[in-house]
Amino acid sequence: MYRSFLGLTALASVLALPLTAHADTVDDFVLTGGGHTISYSLPASTTFVDGLSIEFFSAIANETIDGVPGYVEGGQYDAIPSLSATLQLFVPETIFGFSAIQFQGPLLTSYVIVPSTDPFNPYNVVATFIPGAYDLLGQGVSFYPSLTNIGPPVPYTLTITPQTATATTPEPPSWALLATGIFGLLGFAAIKRGRIEVGHRS
Repeated sequence: MYRSFLGLTALASVLALPLTAHADTVDDFVLTGGGHTISYSLPASTTFVDGLSIEFFSAIANETIDGVPGYVEGGQYDAIPSLSATLQLFVPETIFGFSAIQFQGPLLTSYVIVPSTDPFNPYNVVATFIPGAYDLLGQGVSFYPSLTNIGPPVPYTLTITPQTATATTPEPPSWALLATGIFGLLGFAAIKRGRIEVGHRS
């Protein structure tokens, strides 16, 4: 009886595992202004090492620009309030005439400070994008060969929308877990049947 209970418990846990599959939250970004539309996706939250001079977290996004996919550009997002730009997005200079656009406007993230396991860095910052629509003022800049090319301020609208994407964390296939549980039950049944047959012979 006890072994049968263990077998049923094992099967229940096997069936429950696929239902508790982990999912990572992702946000979709759509930025429109100056006759262009930029869209991309980023993790909703990012953890980074906190330093007194660190106010941004960076990300590389696979962007779609004006309906054409495949652009890979970087960006910096203000995680802690500062006098710096709320968002700095690197863009193709052949399209925008600048190598980056600096945006001023409301803060796009919330943040919490959490303990770190690094003895030389007692805290980390966990920054999370705040979904919604934002009015930003973008200004094109080019950094090379020098910071001399600066464009006029242009109004932009940024929309952040949450989505859910399945995590890439490796997990056993559901059918393999189910088969393992069934074989376990069959094994318990075979053991019990063998004991019953031995008891009848004696």
